[in-house]
Amino acid sequence: MMVTLLSLSALGEARLEVYYSLFTVAYFASSALFRPRRRWFDVPGAVLFLGFCYIVAMKVIEIIS
Repeated sequence: MMVTLLSLSALGEARLEVYYSLFTVAYFASSALFRPRRRWFDVPGAVLFLGFCYIVAMKVIEIIS
């Protein structure tokens, strides 16, 4: 996550949705690689995924409008 933060800030990115989207991708990639199977529902993953879906929906609506 820190690499994502440093890379985006070094590139001068200022849009919050870009940070959120890449943090979500980093979360799912790291959880797939480093975490064993969970017995419980992944609440942080669900919240991140719903936020990501909201951002994508808003961008699609922006493009269509």
